[in-house]
Amino acid sequence: MGESISPRKNRAGLADLVRKIKESVNIIEVIGENVVLRKTGVSYVGLCPFHSERSPSFSVNETKQLYHCYGCKRGGDLITFVMELSALSFPEAVEELVERARIPLPSDWNRQDGEGQDSEQKKKTQEKLALAYRLNRFAATYFRASLKSDPHVSRYLGLRGVGPEFQEGFYLGAASGAWDGLASHLIEKKAPLDLATELGLMRPSAKGNFDLFRNRVIFPILNIRGKVAGFGGRILSDQDHPKYLNSPDSLVFHKGKLAFGLYQAQKYIREKDELILVEGYFDVLTLYAAGFKNVVATCGTALTPEHLHVFKRLASRVVVLFDGDSAGTLATVRAMETGLDHGWVLQGAQLPAGLDPDEVLLDLSTGQIRPGGQEHLTELLAAARPILDTEIDAAIQGGRKDPEAQTQALKKIGKWISRLNDPLGREVRMERVQKEFRVSRALILGAIGATGAEHGTVHKGNSSSANQSSAFEVRVLQNSSQPLPIKNQRLTMLDQVLIAGLAQGGEYLRVFVGALDQLPPEHDLGSLLEYPPAREWISKYASDLKLVDWNDSDDQIRTVMTGSMVSEVPLVQLEQFKEAVFKSIAKKWARFSQQVSRQIVQAEAKNDAVLQAKLMKDYLDVQRKMKEFNSFYDEE
Repeated sequence: MGESISPRKNRAGLADLVRKIKESVNIIEVIGENVVLRKTGVSYVGLCPFHSERSPSFSVNETKQLYHCYGCKRGGDLITFVMELSALSFPEAVEELVERARIPLPSDWNRQDGEGQDSEQKKKTQEKLALAYRLNRFAATYFRASLKSDPHVSRYLGLRGVGPEFQEGFYLGAASGAWDGLASHLIEKKAPLDLATELGLMRPSAKGNFDLFRNRVIFPILNIRGKVAGFGGRILSDQDHPKYLNSPDSLVFHKGKLAFGLYQAQKYIREKDELILVEGYFDVLTLYAAGFKNVVATCGTALTPEHLHVFKRLASRVVVLFDGDSAGTLATVRAMETGLDHGWVLQGAQLPAGLDPDEVLLDLSTGQIRPGGQEHLTELLAAARPILDTEIDAAIQGGRKDPEAQTQALKKIGKWISRLNDPLGREVRMERVQKEFRVSRALILGAIGATGAEHGTVHKGNSSSANQSSAFEVRVLQNSSQPLPIKNQRLTMLDQVLIAGLAQGGEYLRVFVGALDQLPPEHDLGSLLEYPPAREWISKYASDLKLVDWNDSDDQIRTVMTGSMVSEVPLVQLEQFKEAVFKSIAKKWARFSQQVSRQIVQAEAKNDAVLQAKLMKDYLDVQRKMKEFNSFYDEE
């Protein structure tokens, strides 16, 4: 077999697959499952699923198969919608829609889990993956039926504040105390037992197969697409151990990537732009039932970079609400450090000492919300502040005892500040520590430099000197999935006009492509734009701009593109677009002229007469070219 082709490598094949998906799946149907749409003219309108609003500003154009929100400015096509709604990558969204449309994936389709496999192996991997999800769903149905036939477990859940509605919504189940209840059921239904063992549903022994989950409440753990990836189980009897048990890692269950409740909570997380992170499954269920629906829990593991990567797609703020005991405090600090290492300052809400979130809300003797419980938790969440600042406060307080305590506090604070990827934030916190401890800036820089070098988060340098603050001003973002900050973070007005015009196609596209012959040497069409991602995006498709794919661009570009495409009248007139193109060309020649001028100065300094003569000729050519553009505007 030849080299496998990834989705991004085989652009023509991918374009054909996307076309087939869009022909088979109507964007109105998909969006209509999540938004109540009302037809107005050629478009459908509804409340935006990506932000809270009272008046509909979300528009879907069925003819163009595009959506655009005039409130939050999000927009795109069918695939973009699925990506943004469910926080999926492009390949995952394609696979989701392919499954919906019942279209086979191309034989050369490749994802990370299929690297190094030939077409036949990939097909088997995909089939096994689909079978694994089916088998987990089958087991979830079995557990669900067991719960419905066991009033004792239903009463237990009720006392934990989880009534029938939420038992159903989270597809909760029960495992009986029998050793082989599920195993016997799987054998009876002729399920693939090897795969059931691999997924952790049962285990073989000399006496036969036995269930992994026995005498437990079962919490199906769904991935963000709503598929059952695995299970968590909590004991019903205090004599059994361990208290909580999870499925083992498998081809579909990766506890470091999954969060319990994320499938149910994603809509509310997106609306509030905030995610509440708790420790336990019951914490999720109790908070959700009490109206705090933007809540999730990790699956028996610490917060991981993979969790943060998923969370960042849904919200800009995470509030950590871990138990108010020593273990919860330690886990909160670990979560803070993971966040700092990946460019995120997490917020923390402090619970009363010794209490879990569900104990703040519930009277556990009745399963009812405590009087004032919701208001109390609302106040605690509203008072959330950066965990980093809470920990710095605690370190400062502890450091007041004696010089050794102060030394240890400075080291601890230096370790945290060295991980903070925000120069201004570092500076503010350094000034506070300097004021509280009455120490020199050089001493704090020394603490930061020492701990930063240990963690690999600062550049090497003499950070003990007050003049060497640059030693920690630029962090090395190790293991970060986020791109480095872009210097020019916004589309210019000129960029917006050009991109909006490109979205119209036709004569606009011909004018844009024709500009290539007017640009200075070694400039491509991407150079007409100022915003770096826009330049890269256009340059990538320079060979055929008709293949331009906004799914391959960032949010700002997609917003302008889709806003222009769904508009019933052109947002940019052709003459306005032509003027923008000419202005952009003129700017490039002006910069090129400055570049040639600098080269002339350098040639003069080197007494290189030949090069100087050539550059002077180039300079005159540039000036003539610039005069052409100036005269164009003079004639207007």
